[in-house]
Amino acid sequence: MPGTPKAVADLLKDTRYGVSFPCTTGCQMRFVHKGEDLGGFYAYSQWGGVRPAVKAAIARNQQLRAKYGRNDQGRLRVREKLITHGNTGVVGVSGSWNYDRRRDSWSWRYQVSWRIDGVPKTKSFHLMASATPDQFLHAFRTAIQFRREWELTGNQFDPSRYQLWRTRRLYEPGTPLLPDDFFQSPRDSQAA
Repeated sequence: MPGTPKAVADLLKDTRYGVSFPCTTGCQMRFVHKGEDLGGFYAYSQWGGVRPAVKAAIARNQQLRAKYGRNDQGRLRVREKLITHGNTGVVGVSGSWNYDRRRDSWSWRYQVSWRIDGVPKTKSFHLMASATPDQFLHAFRTAIQFRREWELTGNQFDPSRYQLWRTRRLYEPGTPLLPDDFFQSPRDSQAA
């Protein structure tokens, strides 16, 4: 079984794109989606040489990755089949009560786990214990959107826009503003 031809070693340096070389007449590109191999055989004679055939196989693999939501390594970005270990039913998002001894107060937080360049990270969306159901729902939907956006973009993900989560609905198209009094506690509105 022949190895990678030297003429295309630079094309397959960072990732293999599912390309293998089973014989001397062509290359094989594999892309498995839901148990079906969507790849194919790229004959050198049909594509005008080794390099054009491998480039065509890589282009088709990249096209399939984009179509089926795969990351740079060809893995699924959205992990729908994973079993969540958190308590929300959403992979990578958990919720818990947190006690602050300094302030002698309880708060709820939705915590999102994610990675950047292989380094584990977390992002928390905090709410006071007196938060309304709408505030809980807003924080939960924002946490889900954060995780989903990271899964879709991978290392290109920029978490900085989530600093606006207390003023905007980042999970809706156009990220509309929240009402000015959205995070005002019910006790504050009764005192006014």
